[in-house]
Amino acid sequence: MKTVHWYLSTLFLLTGSLASAQDNTLDQLISKALTNNFSVQSARLDEVKTEAQIAEVKANAHPQVNLTGDYRRYLKIPGQVIPASVFGGPEGTYSAVAFGLPYNLSTTLQASQTLYNQSLLIATKAAKASRDLSALQTQKTKEDVAYNVSATYYNLQTTAQQIAFLRSNLTSTERLIRITELRRQNQLAQGIDVDRLQLSKTASQTQIESLQASYNQLLNMLKFLTGTAQTDSLQVRTAIEETIPVAPGNEYTINRTDLQLIDQQKLINGLQQRNIKAGFFPTVSAYGVANSSVYAIGGDNSYIKNLPGYWVGLQLNWNVFDGLARKAKLSQNRIDNQKLEVQNREVRESISMDIANARTKFLVEQQNLSTNRGQVSLAEKVYTQTQLQFKEGTVDITDVVQAENSLRDAQNNYLGTLVNLRTSELDWKKATGSLINR
Repeated sequence: MKTVHWYLSTLFLLTGSLASAQDNTLDQLISKALTNNFSVQSARLDEVKTEAQIAEVKANAHPQVNLTGDYRRYLKIPGQVIPASVFGGPEGTYSAVAFGLPYNLSTTLQASQTLYNQSLLIATKAAKASRDLSALQTQKTKEDVAYNVSATYYNLQTTAQQIAFLRSNLTSTERLIRITELRRQNQLAQGIDVDRLQLSKTASQTQIESLQASYNQLLNMLKFLTGTAQTDSLQVRTAIEETIPVAPGNEYTINRTDLQLIDQQKLINGLQQRNIKAGFFPTVSAYGVANSSVYAIGGDNSYIKNLPGYWVGLQLNWNVFDGLARKAKLSQNRIDNQKLEVQNREVRESISMDIANARTKFLVEQQNLSTNRGQVSLAEKVYTQTQLQFKEGTVDITDVVQAENSLRDAQNNYLGTLVNLRTSELDWKKATGSLINR
């Protein structure tokens, strides 16, 4: 057991440049992501936009003022047909006459205030409900980002430790190559033995290069998730903690944002239904108008006259029959509510499945961890003894290579189990909605 702990705590010192990348912990990376991640920033802007939309809805309840102007220059004044008797003509005959002046300027200032509009009242409530919905969507985005950062971080840790193990094994292989070369020179070993060790060394170097590329890709992904520029450096703590997390219990509180989003959407749908029904009621508005009409004619007999007018009134608007459009909208709204109920049941079943799977995986990996830890200790012991036996000439190089491969497999299995244990804990937190503090 002590040997495994020594491997995990000291082998990483052999990884060269990776040894310096031990600054940011997972909590620090998540904190950066919740502030700088592009998706989180976009979600926050949606919240700000929602506030502006609420202000827009509220503005409809405020007084509305409109100013209109109309200028006309009649090239030919439109005529009207009137009875000729109006001007003393014979009965039963008609005359075409044109009234007015060629220059007309009309200016109207109208102020109105809604006195009763049930739809407007409901729309204001719906806008405020949208604020809560936007906040929940931001929370959901944060949870997704936190999960992605954690999963990437665990993969990066695994890759870094695999590199550390391979470099440690590579050092042992190089030492064996030197010993075997000396034995060959003294005719105690064959050239084929050196070649086999060289092949093992090359395979390890190739695997290290491949893992190093994967490590760089994961590091770049962490930069992206945390909102760090790709040209900037990001130092990450890669030493894996051997402390075993607490196993998920049978009693837990589900605080999933998914369910809250559905509940909030159901609330908004209910308000939308009330808003549709409000269309059956009339609206009442008060208004006041100030009008100025100017009539003019040019020439030698120029004339200009302004005729002002002022009035106030009440306006009733009532859509008595809309071709059954509201009935169709209510039908659609009821279908949307049914879909939300289905989604609610689906999410709850999915949550139950995720929690059960995460707990099962955790318990299995917890058991595997103890087994694999013992396998690493045993494989290391076998590898060390095989090296000594090879030096003494009691085993050939094939046994050494096999022992090295067994040690490498045991190390990778142990790392994989340790990370799987962390991942199952992460999945359980995601399923119960406890990924980040609210």
